[in-house]
Amino acid sequence: MMKYFEIFVLFALFSITMVVINAEDDDENEIGMTLDELADALESFAEDCEPKPERDHIKQLLTNDENPHENSKCFRRCLMEQFELIDEGQSQMNKDKVVDMMGMMYADNKEAMEEIVDHCNTKNGATTEKCENAHQHGMCILSQLKEKGFKVPEVKE
Repeated sequence: MMKYFEIFVLFALFSITMVVINAEDDDENEIGMTLDELADALESFAEDCEPKPERDHIKQLLTNDENPHENSKCFRRCLMEQFELIDEGQSQMNKDKVVDMMGMMYADNKEAMEEIVDHCNTKNGATTEKCENAHQHGMCILSQLKEKGFKVPEVKE
C-alpha cells in the first residue's frame, strides 16, 4: 500500500497526475481515481503549506495546468520540500531522491531519469522564485517524460 501512496505523491509533485494506474485496464493512460478523489487524497498534505492551497489549486496541479494560480505553484513547492526533492532554500532538485521516486513508476530506466533531472536542473536551476521554480521543474519533467516516450497517465476534469 505504501508504494502506491508514494507513486500517487510522485505524480502530484511533478504535475503528471498522481495515482495508481488501473493495471487491469487496457488503456494504460487511464487513472483509477477521479479528480475529486485525487484532490481529497492530497488535501492532508496542504495543511502545513503556506499559502494553503484551496481545492481548485490542488486540482490545477493534478490536471497539469501550465498557467496555474500562484497557490498551485506554491503547493507543488511545498510537496517537493516535504518529500525532500528540493531542499529548503535551493533551486535545483535533489537528483538522487527524485530519481529514486521516479524509479517507482519507471523502473529499469534510471539512466533516463537521471538525464531528465539533469536537464531540468540545468534549465530551471537559475529560477530564484521558489514557487515558480517548482512549477517549472514539474512542467519540465512532464515534458521530458513525454518527449522520451514514457507513458504518462492523465487526469481529466
